[in-house]
Amino acid sequence: MDPHPPAELPRLPWIDLDPVRIAPALRDLGLDPARVATRGARAQDGAPALLLALDAGARPEVPAIEALAEWARAASHGTGALLLFLGGQRSERELAAVRNALWPRFHLAALVEHSSAGTVRRTFSERAVVASAPEAAAGALRGTLLVARPREIVLAPEFTVDKFDQTAAGWNGTPGSPGYPHYRWMRRHVGLFARVAPGARVLDFGCGAGWVGIEAAVHFAAAELCAFDPSPAMVTIARRNAAAAGVARFRARTGFGERPPFPAAGQAPFDLVLSSGVISFAADPRAWLDGLCATVAPGGQLVIGDVHRGSRGFRRRRRERPLLPVREMNALTRDEVRAELERRGFEHGASAAYQLTRPMPEVMHLNETRLAGALTWPLLWANRALAALDGALGSPAQDQFDSWVMRLRRRDG
Repeated sequence: MDPHPPAELPRLPWIDLDPVRIAPALRDLGLDPARVATRGARAQDGAPALLLALDAGARPEVPAIEALAEWARAASHGTGALLLFLGGQRSERELAAVRNALWPRFHLAALVEHSSAGTVRRTFSERAVVASAPEAAAGALRGTLLVARPREIVLAPEFTVDKFDQTAAGWNGTPGSPGYPHYRWMRRHVGLFARVAPGARVLDFGCGAGWVGIEAAVHFAAAELCAFDPSPAMVTIARRNAAAAGVARFRARTGFGERPPFPAAGQAPFDLVLSSGVISFAADPRAWLDGLCATVAPGGQLVIGDVHRGSRGFRRRRRERPLLPVREMNALTRDEVRAELERRGFEHGASAAYQLTRPMPEVMHLNETRLAGALTWPLLWANRALAALDGALGSPAQDQFDSWVMRLRRRDG
């Protein structure tokens, strides 16, 4: 890594911070302090991270952080992490604003908070103590270390496969749990948004646990259901779920949307292709859409859905929460996806939304963690009723929901 790239480092009140002072945090992140580059010292080639620090009085503005992201990207040649230490106490909103400015060049993956209470690492899914209070007091360091990784790294194929292999069981839901009825309803809602005759050939494009395709195949008496996912663990789960659901003709493979493994050589494109919650994980959404469109037969139908990054709830999360899943940052809007598909020869048929935004997710979380599922069925009824009402209201009412789904037809010829 070259800490002196051609671009100029933005003028901010930088301070020098020796990586040794945050060595426990760096080692916890899998980084060797001796190989971390800094603003004032040239690091050896291939350094895994670049460390910069601002004093406690600095209030980094958005344009400066955007320029910093561009500079750091050049400094790391697009492969190394950016470690940005902000001295003093910082609010969640301030950290979220910095995260938003770093995107799309970098994604904020973790925060390491240094205080008299100890050193604590936070990620989206966990909180871990790195150093105890006495150890932290000895270092006399106060502030927050932002750990940002290049977008292309956190969306790389190998990273995606590893992540979903590790979390596959969780994506399958837990039968009998308070949230499982809602989990299954959402997948059924997307799968049955299609409108095809019995005997259709169906492809689940990025199947995960397989339930969207399975719901459609069972409901429409599909002649065949094919499915693929980058994660071998997900494909294994999808096979098991299809067998349990009685889907007789089911084939599943591993693969990525940019180069889908279906249709195979000599196999025709599909009458119905479903893709739910997948495009937000695509490193190159346009190449991913090219792969998706190639699987749909002329005159065939496409049902696609994803998180709605423009919803009231997701906008609030981006303002207030510094740590978010990369898909929330990476997602295209519903209208962007529709425009891309129409440019590729598709005609829009219908759009809908589901999963009412705040406070519905918060109440569902409370139901699952504190109320032992007492509100499961009332909440499910409310979500189903609101989703049905949305179909009559249309946009902008759809911006009150956290997920969208569209049905399109590929034009003949």
